[in-house]
Amino acid sequence: MTVQKIAVVGCGGISRVHLSAYTAHPERVEVVAACDPLPERTAWARETYGIERTYSSVAEMVDAGGWDVAVVCTPSSVRKDALAELARAGKHILVEKPLSDNVDDAREIVETCEKAGVILAVNQNFRDQYSFGIARKLIEDGRIGEVLGIDQQDLTFRQDKGWRLGMARHAMSVMGVHWFDGFRVLLGREATWVSCRTFSSPAIESAGETDGFVQIHFGDIPVSYVQSFSSSRKHVETIVFGDRGTLSLNYDSATVLTPDGASETIPNPYAGDQRRESMFRSLDRLLTAIESGGEPSNSGRDNLRTVALLDAAYRSAEQRTPIELVEGLPW
Repeated sequence: MTVQKIAVVGCGGISRVHLSAYTAHPERVEVVAACDPLPERTAWARETYGIERTYSSVAEMVDAGGWDVAVVCTPSSVRKDALAELARAGKHILVEKPLSDNVDDAREIVETCEKAGVILAVNQNFRDQYSFGIARKLIEDGRIGEVLGIDQQDLTFRQDKGWRLGMARHAMSVMGVHWFDGFRVLLGREATWVSCRTFSSPAIESAGETDGFVQIHFGDIPVSYVQSFSSSRKHVETIVFGDRGTLSLNYDSATVLTPDGASETIPNPYAGDQRRESMFRSLDRLLTAIESGGEPSNSGRDNLRTVALLDAAYRSAEQRTPIELVEGLPW
């Protein structure tokens, strides 16, 4: 197994989870460099994870060389320029989600990477960290028959800090990007119609929305999704209705329920203390694609449809009208 040399772009909060995951796999990953414009953050990377080579910019880190794959953990508002610079330098990339704040920029990023001949993957870690991967296999095995619809609730009271507070798109950009991607994984098809309403609770400090109510059609399969950062009740659950049974999903497990009262619960090995492993799995899909010459399942091209669904929900809320998509895309 090849050990790949990795550089991390952005040493903020989410980089901690990535770095903790990668240090558990020295047989596969060696983090040799990191950059951040704030010296206290690069100092933290050196002191906490022993990353000796740190820089104040992507350009400096590219010029220094000695690595082939970048993991981009910057705020979404500054990712586009960083990704373009890395692509021009011929570096393969794993980027945090959302890939971009809007679908047009996301498409430009994907095309820039493809023209440069580099592979772009997106860290949609909930494909593992949540029970979506387990549920997809259960659906494929026919455990609940034909899927009729999905109901998703993500209710919590959440006050974020830092750069996210100033973003015009908030709760669904933070968490909805996971659920939209998960619906695509579960159904194996793309959205055709989206309707959304949002509001911002005065109980939460944020420039963007705190709550969203979304209806989606994946062809003839309806999905109902509620996202709340202002809920007094904490509850996260995905219900998948089939014509021969029902699935109940959360972080910890997937449960199959049948009309005769039987049930079976399958634990999620990537939940709880093992959630960091989902970050490594996202990176390893990219590394495997680099080595095999294939395309990772979490590629930027695939992720365009997740970003398009997120973007369509916001546009529906802004325009107060449903948005139609063709095979998951607005064009």
